[in-house]
Parts: sequence; C-alpha cells; structure tokens
Amino acid sequence: MNKPNVLSFITGRRPVKKVQDGNLLYLDGTPLLGALKMTKPALIGMAVLMAVAAAVGIWVFSQYYDATANAPKRAQEELQANLTREVNLGLPTLSGFVGADNETIIEAMNQTGETIVNTTSEDEAAAGDLELSKLPADVGLDQAAAMKLQGVSKLSPAEAALLLNGAWTMNVVRTGTEASLRIHYCDLTATSPEDAISKAMEAEGFPAETATESGVDDAGNNFQTGKMDVNGLSCTWRVSVCSLSAVYDVKGFPETAQYVGIRLSY
Repeated sequence: MNKPNVLSFITGRRPVKKVQDGNLLYLDGTPLLGALKMTKPALIGMAVLMAVAAAVGIWVFSQYYDATANAPKRAQEELQANLTREVNLGLPTLSGFVGADNETIIEAMNQTGETIVNTTSEDEAAAGDLELSKLPADVGLDQAAAMKLQGVSKLSPAEAALLLNGAWTMNVVRTGTEASLRIHYCDLTATSPEDAISKAMEAEGFPAETATESGVDDAGNNFQTGKMDVNGLSCTWRVSVCSLSAVYDVKGFPETAQYVGIRLSY
C-alpha cells in the first residue's frame, strides 16, 4: 500500500516520476517548472486550523480578562452575601446554666439542633473546664476545621464572613465552688459598641436596671456590668465589646462590626 504524499496533498502536484536514460536513473524535473498552488482540501484544512487557533486565543483572553476584571467584583459580591445572609446565632442563655455541671450543659446544647462541637482541650478537661463551639448552619465540620487551621486572618474576606457569621464559642471556667460562664462571638450588624452591648444584654436577659457600671476599661473595651440573683445565687454579669478589626485582620468587614464577650460569674 502506497503511503500518502503530504507534498502532493498541499501543492496538488503528482508525485515526481523517475526517468531512465540508458543506465542513468533520474527524477523528472518537469513538475518543478509549474507554480505552487494549494489544493482545495489543504485550504479548507488551513482555514479550520486558523479558526481553532482564533477560538483558543479568544478563550484564553476571556479567562485572563475575567480573572483580572470580574474576579474582584465577584469576591466583593460573595463577601456581601456572607455578611448579610440570615443566620441563627442562637446564643445560649448563661443564666440557665448557673449551678449546672458540664455534662448537663453539653446535653442541653446538643438538644438545640445546632452544630455544637466540643473543643475542650485536655488541660481544660483536667481542670474541670469546658469549651463548646457553635458553627453556622451552612458550614460543615470539615470545612470549619480547615478554615480554623488556616487561621481566620489568612482566609479570604468571604470565607471569614462565612465562618464567623452565626458562630460563637462558650467557655466554662471553674475555680472550686465558683464558676465563670463566657461567650464570645462577632456582631457583624452592630452599628456601634453601645448597640452591640444592648443586643447582647437583651439576648442574655440581663436587666438594664441591674447594671452597676459602664464605660471603657483599661484595655480600651466598651463594657457594662451589673449584678443579679439566679436560683438564689448572686451573679455578676459583664458585656464587653471591641472593634472586630482589633481581633481579626480581615478587609471588607463593616467598620462598626464588634467582637463581643459576655460573662456571668457566680
């Protein structure tokens, strides 16, 4: 079987014949005298290759343009969506756990239906302390673990908003017969430190008339503190807030967002 002649396909010329003159054998040079001309199939093939090359070039340019022009816009839109999405913060009412042991607290939190993770360290457990963390409903355990391992300040703004909005951490620190119940979370919708404090007091049921002091502490945190009786025990409550930017270095968050700490001691 004869192999296809590529030159013949491109130029349209027939393969060169061999001419014998006596004992001499040489190639017929007649075909070389004509003008080079591509065949119709060759022209079609070249047109197809040029069209493919043009399509690839357009696709590469579109990807480059999308990455440089549209990606920042999409990132900002994703951040705003995560900041403003409706979430159930579901703060535990600390006064309901006054006098309760760790097992009772864990059982009560597990019955809320929220994603609660026991993040108590070995040292904390040995000391009788407890740490529980609530995850936003739309963040899985593996996803949250990977984000926290990376560090909030190293996440993209959209990822940080996804992780922080709707999350909190609760600590129980025990010293003999005394205990301190604490919650920390981010208030991304606060309009001011006073607004964040007011909402925290309302969520925990701390009556405004029980407040004994308010102002700015030595660390620069706005706070309000007071005393109330719970189950016959005298308890001291305190709500303190600071700018979220003082805790996490994340760009794009509202300037008025606050990091909130709530404490109830007895």
